[in-house]
Amino acid sequence: MHMLTHTVRRAPLLLAVLTAACSHDPSATSPGNDDSPAPLTDARRSAVAHEAQAVAKRILDYSNQIDFARAMQDYSSDPDARYVENGVLFPSLDALKKEYDELGPTLEVLENVPDAYDVTVLGPEAAVVTVPVHLRIKAKGRPELKNHPYVWSVVVQRRNGRWQAVQTHESHVDYEKLVEALTPPAK
Repeated sequence: MHMLTHTVRRAPLLLAVLTAACSHDPSATSPGNDDSPAPLTDARRSAVAHEAQAVAKRILDYSNQIDFARAMQDYSSDPDARYVENGVLFPSLDALKKEYDELGPTLEVLENVPDAYDVTVLGPEAAVVTVPVHLRIKAKGRPELKNHPYVWSVVVQRRNGRWQAVQTHESHVDYEKLVEALTPPAK
């Protein structure tokens, strides 16, 4: 009961602190004391969107050349970077590279045809790019898969002076068809 009494006596003080914290007006802070980032200008927002889209386009362009090593030059190797493909979380960029090193030699054709690049600017040094794609792919000895829909998203962030992919996610509408197109027939 003593704890409850103590809490009840301090309730007005707690309420005042919570009210002050929740009603913070950023315009009322004095210069130099504001921890919140300055609002993005339209020009800065446009520049961030341009950089993020350029990274996404470069990755897809190099992938279309079946040059995964160059495509992944724009990926971050930082330990907090995350790469997901149809429910599989790769533990590192090296693990993702290994997967594509094995896939590359099996392909004859790879064409990612983006429907659009939808960029959402998250801040002055980060954006997410969502790309609905139609895929054309042919593995050696397998029939070609055409117009296969999937969605790819990539979080692009400026780190260490360059824009790079720090998170990607790829999700195929009919993943089984893709696996079938890439899997050699049983002997």
